[in-house]
Amino acid sequence: MRRTAISIIVLTVSALFSVTPLILHKGFIGGGWDLSQHMNWAEQVNIGLREGILYPRWMSLSNGGYGSPTMTFYSPLFYLLTGFLNLFIPSLTISLKIATIAGFIFSGFSMYLLLRNFCSNTASIVGGIAYQLLPYHVFALYLRETLAEAFAFIWLPLIIHFAYKGFKQDRLSNWIGMSFSYAGLILTHIASAYIFTFAIGCFGIFLSIREKSLRSSLKFIMSFMFGISLSAVYFIPMLFERKFVHIEWMTKIWGEFQNHFLFADKHSYLHLEQILVLQALFVIIFLILIDYRWKKHLWMPNRNLVFFFLLFILAIYMSTPISTPIWILIKGLQTLVFPWRWMTASTFAVSVLIGLTIDSFRFSDYKRDRFIRILIALFFAVVFINIYYSSQYIMAAEPMQKERMQQILSDRTDMATFRPIWHTQQKGKDWDPSTEEWMPVKFKQGNGNIEIVSWKSQSRLFNVNASSESIIRVSTFYYPGWTALINGEGAFIEIEDESGAILLSIPQGENTVLLEFKDTPLRRFAGWVSIISIITAFIAVFMEKIKVFNPFSSGRD
Repeated sequence: MRRTAISIIVLTVSALFSVTPLILHKGFIGGGWDLSQHMNWAEQVNIGLREGILYPRWMSLSNGGYGSPTMTFYSPLFYLLTGFLNLFIPSLTISLKIATIAGFIFSGFSMYLLLRNFCSNTASIVGGIAYQLLPYHVFALYLRETLAEAFAFIWLPLIIHFAYKGFKQDRLSNWIGMSFSYAGLILTHIASAYIFTFAIGCFGIFLSIREKSLRSSLKFIMSFMFGISLSAVYFIPMLFERKFVHIEWMTKIWGEFQNHFLFADKHSYLHLEQILVLQALFVIIFLILIDYRWKKHLWMPNRNLVFFFLLFILAIYMSTPISTPIWILIKGLQTLVFPWRWMTASTFAVSVLIGLTIDSFRFSDYKRDRFIRILIALFFAVVFINIYYSSQYIMAAEPMQKERMQQILSDRTDMATFRPIWHTQQKGKDWDPSTEEWMPVKFKQGNGNIEIVSWKSQSRLFNVNASSESIIRVSTFYYPGWTALINGEGAFIEIEDESGAILLSIPQGENTVLLEFKDTPLRRFAGWVSIISIITAFIAVFMEKIKVFNPFSSGRD
């Protein structure tokens, strides 16, 4: 108990060092394009939650007020968490800070939990600290400002931990733990989930071969699929509604994936190559140590290290131009745009290898063995260089100016790739509200009076007094799910050419118009899949506990 408490304290302190600028400065850190997206989405999700919408898919303030189905495609969990915090904490900035800090703290805890399967307590703590402090993790927060991707670091160790426990103990609770962790990753950052799915599959194959258990292998596959069903409320619409948005604009905005490999000049300003070299130094020292001790017959390497070493090699391979044929072959990879995103997996693998390295030192007679002393000195020299490199990101972080914060919350730009396909005016460009004078509702044909009664994130209620049969234009992008009622009766929604705005035919006289963004049959189906999966999981775990603790049960523990 005391050892666990010390571990929690050490890892918490380490995480707080990583996020020192967030604690010391009043405002948030940075203010680049990515952060502007995160702040906009978090605030709009909070608005939806305040209106009683449990899963706000439509970002009504985006694109100059025309809206965007962003949360149908971008993993929503981080923004739901921040929006929920913002219900009780008046400041959006503080809510974002708390969610971000929690991500760093719990990522260390999850790595510690994984390493306890293989290493001593001390080695597990060091591995957890490395996971929090390695430059790429810190880089994701301060330079790239990808808050959801940084938060996703929590789930990677948990998935592997529960999968490992599942193969070792074959307990239902472990398999369900893996499912929830994988669902958490999908719901937090779909790009990281896509990348890490390859790692999960490889780990399942690795353990299946090692353990020679067909039953556990089948449970592993079922657990993996169950994780997808838990996240179905997001995953299914994201997968099947891509045809309704401009995903193809992605390459217009960021360029082809070939331009973003490591060691490509196009992104050298990110210093990712230096981060890779620092990771590789850890792995080289680890391999030298393992080889040396193997030859001395002093320590038999943990068999699990093979997987984590190979995962590191895979991640680096996929980040460099030599993997181009794989990227061309697997079309889904190209939607990641940035191959260096695989450094999330390499950071995970290196953190585990660091823990295993520290663990090996306790079996070393370093007082008598000069070579081991040299390796230890080199190891901690590389640790120091990594901490120094991370500290440069931390110390260079500057608070966002108040004017920039106001600009972000007034511009309301959103990702062009999520604009509905019916909008074809500003192809692949940031939304420019100055292109027109925005009015919520106006007459396109005919004339009369319009009175706005209510304008919420997923509903618009207004009265129209038309002098003749008219067509009104609503400054909202059409997207499947928008429905219209005119005087309580269903009305057909037309779509304006190029702009993609909603058009409605209005009869002469006084009319009450209600526009609502509702779940389509597909979204309702996806929601029920998630609900049923969650209920099934809790019932299964409850039944397992009864079986384990019931003294009259003769079932297998």
